[in-house]
Amino acid sequence: MNVGFFIDKSQTVQSILGLLLESTSRGHDCTVFSTCSPSCLSSELHDPIDISGVDWRHYGDRDKVKREVISNSDRHHALVGINLFNSIWRDIYETQNLPTNVYSVEYCWNEIYNHQDNYTGSTILFSNSEWSKSTVEELTGYSNIKFLGSPWFELVERFKIEDKGDDRFITFMAPHNSFVGNYPGFLNKTYLFLEGLREYCDKKNFNLVLKTRQKYNHVLSNVIRFDQIISDNKALNHLCAYANSECVINFSSSAINELSFLEIPSLCVFPDLHSNLHRSRDNLFRAMGKINQKYYSGDVFDGNHCQMIDSCDFNDYKTFKLKNNENIEKLDSLIMSKDRNWKKFQEDYFPGNHTGAASRIIDFIEKECSPDR
Repeated sequence: MNVGFFIDKSQTVQSILGLLLESTSRGHDCTVFSTCSPSCLSSELHDPIDISGVDWRHYGDRDKVKREVISNSDRHHALVGINLFNSIWRDIYETQNLPTNVYSVEYCWNEIYNHQDNYTGSTILFSNSEWSKSTVEELTGYSNIKFLGSPWFELVERFKIEDKGDDRFITFMAPHNSFVGNYPGFLNKTYLFLEGLREYCDKKNFNLVLKTRQKYNHVLSNVIRFDQIISDNKALNHLCAYANSECVINFSSSAINELSFLEIPSLCVFPDLHSNLHRSRDNLFRAMGKINQKYYSGDVFDGNHCQMIDSCDFNDYKTFKLKNNENIEKLDSLIMSKDRNWKKFQEDYFPGNHTGAASRIIDFIEKECSPDR
């Protein structure tokens, strides 16, 4: 069977990688259409990923990827992509004229964030959890969604480290541009927290790692000393950094998905600010409300798997400065906690059976698309 996969940047590779490896292991001919080159999978931080049998084609932009996928669609028995509700892929997902079956896999929370009311396409979407399936159905009214387990979560679990060795790390994820643009003084208070974090890491002999992205406008490493910097030019390096960490600090990031299956605690900074972003964009604000209610409020902050730092009165710099020691104490308590049950946490927040997910999805696609059926 010939299977084509279409993605874009390097960080999207992990959403289809498990399915790609499962397909090649069964002897299927696989092509990847992408804006990143296969070199994004090469790294000294993890074992080699064998894609030697894959026809990997990379292009300068997503429009070119889209055109190539459409023009080559008759050569594939199935096409599998990401971002079902993103307008860039509309000509693939919503056309009735492609001579092959098209599928989409949920990428992070993009199907929730980018949801469309009364979506009229017919592409099958494979969701990452039973919760995300019901949430997308509720937001869109779209019912052609199947949950067979998450190949993304299944892949992430492979990077879990049982024995981390002597070196200890804390990873700090740079905040999204939207925080910086919407809240005056945001970076100054972030720098203040980072100063306390740097002192804490030096005291505890932790290495402080910065996880950033090329599209971010702010350069935190110009202000605070980091021992290591991880960017998004490599597809899987961030998983290696997270897996080696005692804790990952983030600003309401979807990384909580990955951290839960790497079994790494997370400290969420200013979730109350995240919940107030994009109020003028009704659909996005409604979707963010679903995410914040599930993952960034209430019982999820149990002090064992997750903890949070409130923004306090964000206009009162003096109050925030006084609370900085308290915030660092929260981090230390989270790291030192021994009262963790990751399997229960996964069941509560990412429900469903994810073991064997890639195999079940490829089984499903084979039954629908195999030339021998």
